[in-house]
Amino acid sequence: MKKKWTWIIILCIFNFSLMGFILTHPTPNSKEATKVVKHVSTKKQENKKSFTFVGVGDNLYHGAMYWYPYQRDGYYNFDSYYEMTNKYTQNADLAYINFETLCIGEEYELSGYPTFNGPIEILSSVNKAGFDWWSLSSNHSMDRGAEGLLTQIDLVRKNYPDVITTGSHTSQKDKKRTLVKEINGIKVGFLGYTYGLNGFNVPEDKPWLVDLIDKDQMKKDMEALSKVSDVQLVSMHWGEEYQMEPTEEQEDLANYLNELGAEVVIGSHPHVIEPAKVIKGKKQDTLVYYSLGNYTSAQDMDITMVGGMASFTLNYDPDTKKTSFTDTKFIPLITWFDVGYNAWKTYPIEDYNDSLAQTHNLASNYDLSKEWVQQFVQSVMQDCDGVEVVLE
Repeated sequence: MKKKWTWIIILCIFNFSLMGFILTHPTPNSKEATKVVKHVSTKKQENKKSFTFVGVGDNLYHGAMYWYPYQRDGYYNFDSYYEMTNKYTQNADLAYINFETLCIGEEYELSGYPTFNGPIEILSSVNKAGFDWWSLSSNHSMDRGAEGLLTQIDLVRKNYPDVITTGSHTSQKDKKRTLVKEINGIKVGFLGYTYGLNGFNVPEDKPWLVDLIDKDQMKKDMEALSKVSDVQLVSMHWGEEYQMEPTEEQEDLANYLNELGAEVVIGSHPHVIEPAKVIKGKKQDTLVYYSLGNYTSAQDMDITMVGGMASFTLNYDPDTKKTSFTDTKFIPLITWFDVGYNAWKTYPIEDYNDSLAQTHNLASNYDLSKEWVQQFVQSVMQDCDGVEVVLE
């Protein structure tokens, strides 16, 4: 009997030991093993970094946009001009706008077309709206000469030191510095160029003042910038006014920038929208928005009332040094202003409606209904390779 009980006790001890081993050493098919695999996968995902981007076109100020409101109120305030897109621009990691118009105030004489200069208060409103990359190179950059442009740069850097400005410089030393900002752990490099200056010339003693489109210089700039940044974003003031397709030169330059390593190209100047696409390259893909049209203006054609917003998430993998894009969109924007020139707003397509269209200053001359906007955008954008065109 003692031997029998001894074997029973030994057997019990063995079973308990076996159960303990199984519990602490799960098989590869157990739930705990699956959790370990998932944890490793998540850790790899954590290495990837990303930031969100939105960008709009020309910040173009004609006289009617400030003369009438000023006569009514006695002061300048442009915050309301941007408020309908704040939900995008204030919440993005990076928001871009093209300064088609100098905004250096009454000291330099306010004026609209053909040589532009708006109130200084516009700068404050653009900053409040969340735009933190301002392109300062356009065909109107020299509308108040070298002194005017240098004043513009100084105003921005003094009052809004966190704003990124591209395309114009204060000295040769300033031009040579590489402009890089770290966003969510990604070193982002910036450049900007314009095709020309409306007949004005860059002063001989200030060759560094404005960055003009020149392939040799662009190559030098990109090579220097690529050494100190992970991704490169380029603003291009190019193309033909009121032409809704990119020119051969635009396409050639876009492909050239792809070869040089640029990840994003944002286009302006035509005052109308042009298609967007993703160029597949050997080094990397390049997301190109050929033209985002006007963000705001007092132009008098239906096609100039429809601009666009570039919207995407840029993803960067520091291990592979590869970039990809997600949530890549083109969002139509509609510039609205009333018959009395008292109010201006720019509406995303989702917030635009026929009631607004009927009160538009141009409603007596054009069909600006939401349906017309949708059809117009579709006709221009068509099937954008790699870019979703938002119509609602």
